[in-house]
Amino acid sequence: MSEERTPQAGDVYQINEKHGRAGWVGAFVLATEIRSWGIQGFVHMIKTHDAQASAWIRLEWNHIDYVGRAVLIPSNLEEGFMEEDSARE
Repeated sequence: MSEERTPQAGDVYQINEKHGRAGWVGAFVLATEIRSWGIQGFVHMIKTHDAQASAWIRLEWNHIDYVGRAVLIPSNLEEGFMEEDSARE
């Protein structure tokens, strides 16, 4: 029997084929905001060995599958993201 969990910022989701845009299918998204309709988050991208970028996206619940919790949060995220997340636990 599995426990039902509450989605929260810092969760990782994978975009499924129901999303409909082939370029996004299979991408892993780090949720930064949880909404009633789905998540807001980003796909982490590498620009160079020393620079990173983020592709921001909004996704409905039926377009994503839960993978797990992020262990590492890229440093280019705004301050307070993980502090806000910790306050909910």
